[in-house]
Amino acid sequence: MSIQGVSLADKKSIIIDFLRKCNAFSEQKLQDYERRLVGAEEAESIELDHKKHDWSSYKAFNTYAINELKGSELDDWL
Repeated sequence: MSIQGVSLADKKSIIIDFLRKCNAFSEQKLQDYERRLVGAEEAESIELDHKKHDWSSYKAFNTYAINELKGSELDDWL
């Protein structure tokens, strides 16, 4: 089946499911970095904080996109 044969609602559902899986992975990464921060040296701590920031930003972006997909804002793209 071509992508054109998939309903708009199904497309949104597929994308939202994917983004939720991405956010679950992000959460795992954030927890890992948080665990590694305990007892980390200063240089490593700075690097881990930076990675936490990046993953938090990625997760926030995905959450924003999910909310946009729940409305009609991105319908023209799909």
